[in-house]
Amino acid sequence: MNGLDVNILVSIVTIVYNDSENLEATIKSVQQQTYKNIEYIIIDGGSTDNSINIIKNHETNISYWVSEKDKGISDAFNKGVLRAKGELIGLINSGDSYEPNAVELMVNFYRDNCLKGNDYIVLHGDIKMFNENGHKVYKPLNLQSFDRQMPIWHPTVFASHQVYEDFLYNLDYRIAMDYELFSRVYGAGGQFKYVNSVISNMNVGGISNMHASKGFREVMIASRNNLNVSVFKSYFSYQYRCVLNMMVSFYRKYV
Repeated sequence: MNGLDVNILVSIVTIVYNDSENLEATIKSVQQQTYKNIEYIIIDGGSTDNSINIIKNHETNISYWVSEKDKGISDAFNKGVLRAKGELIGLINSGDSYEPNAVELMVNFYRDNCLKGNDYIVLHGDIKMFNENGHKVYKPLNLQSFDRQMPIWHPTVFASHQVYEDFLYNLDYRIAMDYELFSRVYGAGGQFKYVNSVISNMNVGGISNMHASKGFREVMIASRNNLNVSVFKSYFSYQYRCVLNMMVSFYRKYV
């Protein structure tokens, strides 16, 4: 690599609703990127807390923002990606944050490995998850597991513009909207490329964590619709993993 190709515009979209406690850290993680050719878009769902004031305090570094009611997370995502002009597009929700060199890593990898071939390019990497006991780094799973679960961490994803131009979020999905969209991209032969670095940070406890059972039902429906996978195959695979995890936990505690 011979330096940065600053001609590649990267769009980053943040969606937020009444999250003034965490929003500023997310905004600053975008502003402090080592790569500077960034179009930053914030879609607010009509917040009534201090979120709007925080956005206004940083609007010199924000390319576009809007605050209005929406039809849910999928609708907010669509508003952001439809506004985006970048060759690469990343989505980082309020409360999550990027590593300082995240965009630089993605641009360099994209330039060196992905400028030719498949239009549907999805770059993804590792994520650092935080809870009350500290943090742990998680790597993506084998893409073959797309038939039953989300194998990539969406806050680490930077996708080519064509992905979001041809695959918008399905408003019928309230929890597993990321899985539903990327399972369609995967089924269409999308090129998923792993970048071996921590890209983003996430606090455990988002909507997908709080409504895991509903999210799994949506995964089963999407895998059936998009990947022609039997719902029973997904269900029993899920049950097998649950039993296995229980056995491992028991062994570690008592054996």
